[in-house]
Amino acid sequence: MTSADVPMPKLLQEDAAPDLAAAVRREWPQAVADLVRLVRQPSVAAQGVGMEECAQLTAAIFREAGAETVEIWRLPDAAPAVFAEFAGGGDRTLLFYNHYDVQPAEPLELWSTPPWEGAVRDGRLVGRGVSDDKGPLMARIAAVRALRRLRGELPCRVKFLVEGEEEIGSVHFDTYVEAYKDRLRADACIWEFGGIDQEGHPELTLGLKGLCYVELEAHGAKRDQHSSVGAIVPNPAWRLVWALNAIKGPDGRVNVPGFYDGIQPPTEAEREAVRRVPWNPERMRQNLGIAAFTVEGDDAAREALLFGPTCTICGLDSGYQGPGPKTVLPAVARAKVDFRLVPGQDPHDIFRKVRAFLDERGFGDVQMKLLSAEKAYRTPVDDPFVQLVAATAEKAYGKPARVHVTSAGSGPMYPLGHALGIPMVSAGCGYWDSRAHAPDENIRISDYAQGIYHMAILLEEFGRA
Repeated sequence: MTSADVPMPKLLQEDAAPDLAAAVRREWPQAVADLVRLVRQPSVAAQGVGMEECAQLTAAIFREAGAETVEIWRLPDAAPAVFAEFAGGGDRTLLFYNHYDVQPAEPLELWSTPPWEGAVRDGRLVGRGVSDDKGPLMARIAAVRALRRLRGELPCRVKFLVEGEEEIGSVHFDTYVEAYKDRLRADACIWEFGGIDQEGHPELTLGLKGLCYVELEAHGAKRDQHSSVGAIVPNPAWRLVWALNAIKGPDGRVNVPGFYDGIQPPTEAEREAVRRVPWNPERMRQNLGIAAFTVEGDDAAREALLFGPTCTICGLDSGYQGPGPKTVLPAVARAKVDFRLVPGQDPHDIFRKVRAFLDERGFGDVQMKLLSAEKAYRTPVDDPFVQLVAATAEKAYGKPARVHVTSAGSGPMYPLGHALGIPMVSAGCGYWDSRAHAPDENIRISDYAQGIYHMAILLEEFGRA
């Protein structure tokens, strides 16, 4: 099935805004074609593949949609960022944040269709980046285009900022924001992700954790050695294991002095918002294939997931790891470790504290490099913009939105929120089995159409608010 053959599904709650539903229906063939077109352009930030080409394609789609301003911003050694602006009839401005970069597609053999094909199969559009984040981006552009054609103009000014480094930690994003913050001024922002839960409720997210991502490296002999000399030659793999064991103990707490200093506890309003969202810990354990969480008690586990910092070994590499035995003493050992941070923690401060801790514990020889640093950010749950996005989501889907105070994951919300001082809410068109970052990443065709409809309703009501 080609994109031209994809029929538009019936929208939920079409009668809530019949003129907008009709406008989305007229826009549908172009919306599908544009999404397939964007998915077919690889844009893997981690590998430096297709970045310039995808930025240029994104800019071209904005121009085709009628943007009055389209610019490709550049910084030395950074992936380009795309800025677009659409004129509107009202006094308010809504900013959309998205990213065009995607995760690597490997392992390719686990895909049922080629990752860059943008295939339509079983009511889903399958391809790398279709959920994270090209689908949400195209849904927003389609909503803008549908409203412009229906009304003649938008009800508010609309800006888009589309970066190319989100999947590698938004390395230069704060520099872009600082350089262009006057161009980015807006009254509110819709963030990149979101979708539908297993009960069909739209999910909104108001915040993200911060991140301190480091690489540790230990060295021994100048080259790999026969393991028989392990009696007298230092083993960097053991050295690294001992260093990691010092950082975090079996009780799950980080042993670095000052790691937990300054943490801002959740407000009572945030705790109440968490209690309002149903959570099925047993189903989560079953889906993960684990017998128990690392935190005792389901309520405590949820608290830790949303409001607690973490320390996670993301990868270990040393010596021989192929089939069969090889008695070798490795020359080098490496580990990648991430610390998910909460409000009140600064990633650069955490890096310095971990470095000082290792030095004090006798691990000064273990090298440490900072790979990514982001601060946590949350929009207050009682902000009027949160209520508006929730109300329009319910109008579009016919079910109350479930508002998540924060994601357990990280992202670059802080630079925009801090620089612009505006509320930010995530709302998108993914779903619980979108498989973002995994083989067969996908979105359901019905969710894509519904996402366009919701954004059209939101733009219309935001302009009138």
